[in-house]
Amino acid sequence: MLFDSLEPLPADSILGLMTAFREDTSSDKVDLSVGVYREASGETPVMRAVKRAEAEIISEQTTKAYVAPIGVDGFRASMARLVLGGDAERLKPRIASLQTTGGCAALRVASGIYRRAVKDGEAWVSTPTWSNHFGLLCGAGLSIRRYPYYDPECHVLNIDRMLDSLRKAPKRSLVVLQVDCHNPSGADPSETDWHAILEVAKERALLPLFDLAYQGMGRSLDSDVAPIRLAAERLGEFMVSVSASKNFGLYRERTGALLAVTEHPSQVGTLESQMKDITRGMYSMSPSHGALIVERILTNAELENEWRQELDGMRLRLAYYRQRFKDALQALSPNLDLDWLVKQRGMFSLLGISQDDVERLRLERHIYMVGDSRINIAGLNDQNLERVAEAIVPLMK
Repeated sequence: MLFDSLEPLPADSILGLMTAFREDTSSDKVDLSVGVYREASGETPVMRAVKRAEAEIISEQTTKAYVAPIGVDGFRASMARLVLGGDAERLKPRIASLQTTGGCAALRVASGIYRRAVKDGEAWVSTPTWSNHFGLLCGAGLSIRRYPYYDPECHVLNIDRMLDSLRKAPKRSLVVLQVDCHNPSGADPSETDWHAILEVAKERALLPLFDLAYQGMGRSLDSDVAPIRLAAERLGEFMVSVSASKNFGLYRERTGALLAVTEHPSQVGTLESQMKDITRGMYSMSPSHGALIVERILTNAELENEWRQELDGMRLRLAYYRQRFKDALQALSPNLDLDWLVKQRGMFSLLGISQDDVERLRLERHIYMVGDSRINIAGLNDQNLERVAEAIVPLMK
């Protein structure tokens, strides 16, 4: 039989952890693995602004016909304004945009466009990086190179090694740059670092692909996209993959966008035709529901204000539990240097413990994290924080 030639593949590490956690019957189990935001209850909430916008849309909706292949116009314009701020209007004649099925599809389409434009081009990603970057970029036929980024011994960004590596990248290479709340390390470049990174990109004619998955969850909605707005001032062209999963809580709605800033307005039509052609061969049409929710929120002052307040609360909760976790670990082991935990931003940090220790924590203490010791800070709460700290502190250097 034809399918006899196929062999089962190993489960995705994170998806496998999700299954193992669901099947674990322990009442003490703690999930620090999956990259979703959680409240103190352990639930991932539907934001109040989202509920209100969704109810309005459903009450007004008269059809389920396809939207345009390029997506919902109001959503695409709203995402450009959210990301580029005051530059959105100035750059409007140079922005090609596409509504996508989440940030994943935006990354995949961006990779496809680059592959068509630079036949023998390479894509550069950080060490470490989000594991799905490899599948998405390789799926477009790109070869991947790595640039140094995070020093796991000191828990900081190694900017000098990063810059040295990018200076050696072939001209016209694609460079994937996580804008804020780096996954998995939580370590982000400083403002000075970003100036240097973009200067190298300009010197080497590199094409930045900014991966924007956590806008508003690091410092603020505007501060988190400052590197992109700086690129708008300094570079002729770049791309931005945008996800609405985290900051709007629209995980299952698969809502995202691809923005491409071009050198000349005449290139916009060409780029959007390429975007539509690539998506036609993948998923054809984007779902509209999540995009309509985001558009409704960002074009209604009351809803947008409510959403911003909720997002601020999520960001502050992450910062609060970073500090609480650091304090709990420090109390148990005063000699540990843990300042890096509170200097990092977003949901993730790498603890720096071994994969064997990670496995023992899962089997013996029912504490789940990714094999490289990435933890999701949002999985901590008042009920589990002390127990997690007590289990982990003996394993930390």
